[in-house]
Amino acid sequence: MTKSTTTILIDTLQQAARAAGKLLHEGYHDVGVIDFECKGASDFVTHYDQAAEHAIIETIRRAHPDVGFLGEETGATPASDSDLTVIIDPLDGTNNFLHRVPHFSVSIAVRQGKVLTHGVVYQPLLDEMLWAIRGQGAYQGSQRMPVLPARPLTEMLVGTCFPYHDKGDCATSQRQLSALMPRVAGIRSPGSAALEIAYTGLGRFDAFWSQGARLDLWDIAAGIVIAREAGCKVTDLSCNPNPAEWNSLLIAKPEQHDKLLSVLVK
Repeated sequence: MTKSTTTILIDTLQQAARAAGKLLHEGYHDVGVIDFECKGASDFVTHYDQAAEHAIIETIRRAHPDVGFLGEETGATPASDSDLTVIIDPLDGTNNFLHRVPHFSVSIAVRQGKVLTHGVVYQPLLDEMLWAIRGQGAYQGSQRMPVLPARPLTEMLVGTCFPYHDKGDCATSQRQLSALMPRVAGIRSPGSAALEIAYTGLGRFDAFWSQGARLDLWDIAAGIVIAREAGCKVTDLSCNPNPAEWNSLLIAKPEQHDKLLSVLVK
């Protein structure tokens, strides 16, 4: 992609995230119970997930009709004449949304071939846009995220996702939690992996780890681009280089990444 094409694409992704975020903002503030369907254990979908994904696809398709899509709600739509795939989680944190917890996001990434190139994570209640382009840095709105120094383990605040209700490997998650708890300053599981990963790039978390909870590519793809461009080292816990196959994740500053890995993998 040329620099001009890349700029146009990231602008379109942000427009799409805002269109979806407007729907979620309105839905969050509606009076009454939000109707939902259960797709599986601790896996819910609302009208707002579906409407937000439709808004994202329509916004992007108008500007880039040839790209393919991989959406949490609509599945895969092959590209007609492009090596670009847009990866969408229209509402990351549906459980929070259902319970009126003000922590959820819109997550949109682009993959060129097998390489993640663009990432946008948008928090509609805060109107906060976090985004990155591969090789061009990570941004909070119009401000470039600084590459912050690593804290020692004893001062680190670590984000994570835990498995619940038979959705994942609870025993592995508990073992790793027990190994990490005595070594860090705090562990948080707010409930929107896309936001927590992007927040690690921004410095609100010092690291993010998950193994046991099921994280699909649309949960993590945009955040991975942001975290990498903000200077973090991003891997799974088994050295698999392909994010599409990952069932674990570790994100931290390079100085602390391997120390955390040695604690978690024993």
